[in-house]
Amino acid sequence: MPYHFEKGWEAAQSFPDLNKLFGADAISERRCRQWFAHFTSLEDKPGRGRPSDFDDQASLTAVEGADSLKTRMLADNFNVHHSTIVRRLKKLRKVNV
Repeated sequence: MPYHFEKGWEAAQSFPDLNKLFGADAISERRCRQWFAHFTSLEDKPGRGRPSDFDDQASLTAVEGADSLKTRMLADNFNVHHSTIVRRLKKLRKVNV
């Protein structure tokens, strides 16, 4: 459905196409209309809470080519808690934990 929404289609146009692609029992027309009513944009909305002032690009630059860097060393360099480093690197898919 996000594909159809992005193309500017309405729920009435999308429903037959979705049934053709995924089968008649994949989604009801009512559910299709409900989902379209929820869509306002495919862009991410700003998160709740305190905004982050952490520089992801700087952390990426720091870890490129330096596989032996430890999260605690990076935390000291950026003056943040090591869990912040781990969380941001996971988000950037630079660590497997």
